[in-house]
Formats: sequence, structure tokens, C-alpha cells
Amino acid sequence: ANFKKGFPRNALLFALLPTLKNLLIERADAGDVQTCVVICEVMEVIPKKSPSATDVSLAVPGLNLMLVRQWYLSYIDLLQQMCLFSHATNLIRLCHDPEINKLNQQSTTIHESCPTCSKPLQVSDKTCRSCRQKIGLCFLCHEPVKGIFVWCPGCGHGGHLEHALEWFGGNNGDKLRELCPTGCGHRCNLIQLSQSTMGSAGGALCQEIKPKQ
Repeated sequence: ANFKKGFPRNALLFALLPTLKNLLIERADAGDVQTCVVICEVMEVIPKKSPSATDVSLAVPGLNLMLVRQWYLSYIDLLQQMCLFSHATNLIRLCHDPEINKLNQQSTTIHESCPTCSKPLQVSDKTCRSCRQKIGLCFLCHEPVKGIFVWCPGCGHGGHLEHALEWFGGNNGDKLRELCPTGCGHRCNLIQLSQSTMGSAGGALCQEIKPKQ
């Protein structure tokens, strides 16, 4: 359904466009931004590849561009809160609105917190300034991680990649484990590590820790 310049070309579109607009507004008033974004994507409410963020002309007459952008931003934020980072990234990448699409071109910052007391950490911290616990220890071998450090964004615990695969991966026919090995009780997002690439379906995050010279 591609509506050029937002004008209906026949009686069906003349009836469809106002109905589509009313449906979007009704779902937005109900707080259902997911349905709003899905409809916008399926019906191509935002035309393909507008030249710039100021030249976007919606396919549904009378629909406010800033309102549509707010739906997208709210839904992207919701996906990120649910640790569905890959889905949020794909939505940003495929969106035809340059204002939304450029979000993937901005730098990404990950703010770390202590897995013991949840206090914010500085980049250079090796020990939490609040509870004095060591930072960057593996949740299985309890040794410092030098190399790729993988952790769960839900509880903040993590460790060596191979140890995460050993615990959560269900290798050698072992049963898949869901709970964090630290005993915190969290059902970590690492259980699909052995079945998918890092940071895709499993929701795990990786960081390479290089020893200081």
C-alpha cells in the first residue's frame, strides 16, 4: 500500500486513509505504540527514503509527523527496556524516516553498575567505590577476566565467554540452565549463547577487557 504524496487515488483509498488515521490515533490514545508502529511499517505511512528529516511527507493526510516519530521512539525505548536490542536496532535501520534512521549512526554508551550494590561504576574502576567489591571477576571461576567479558544486562553478573557457554549452553547434551550461577535468582539472557551469535537473540552483552600495560 503505497500512497503517493498522501492523496487517495480511488474511492477505496478515499475511505481507507481516514479510517487508517482514526485507527492510529485510537491505538495511540490507548497507549498501544506497538500497534501504531506495526501499522506504519506495513502500510508504509512513512515514504521510502525521504531526502532529509525536514522533507518527510506522510502518506496519510492530516497525520502529524512529530506524533509518528514519538510512537517510534517510545516503541524503540520499550524494546530496549526489554533487552530486545537487536529488534530495536533493526527497526531503526529499516525505518524510512531519516530522523529515526540516524539513531543507529550515533555513538553507543554503556553505563556499568556494580553487580553487588548496583552503584554506578567509572570506566577505570577495578573495585567498587561503594561496597569495595572487586569488579570484572568471572561468575564461575572467580578470576579476573582478561579478554572477552560477557554479562547479563538484567542482573549485571558475567564472566569468561567459555564459562558462560559451559554454564548456559547445554553442551554435551546437558540440560539448559536459566538461573544465574551466582545464586542471585535472576533468569539470565545468556541461555541462547550456544545457539546464536553474541548480542542477537540471546540479549547478552560483550566487552573486550585489555590488560593495562
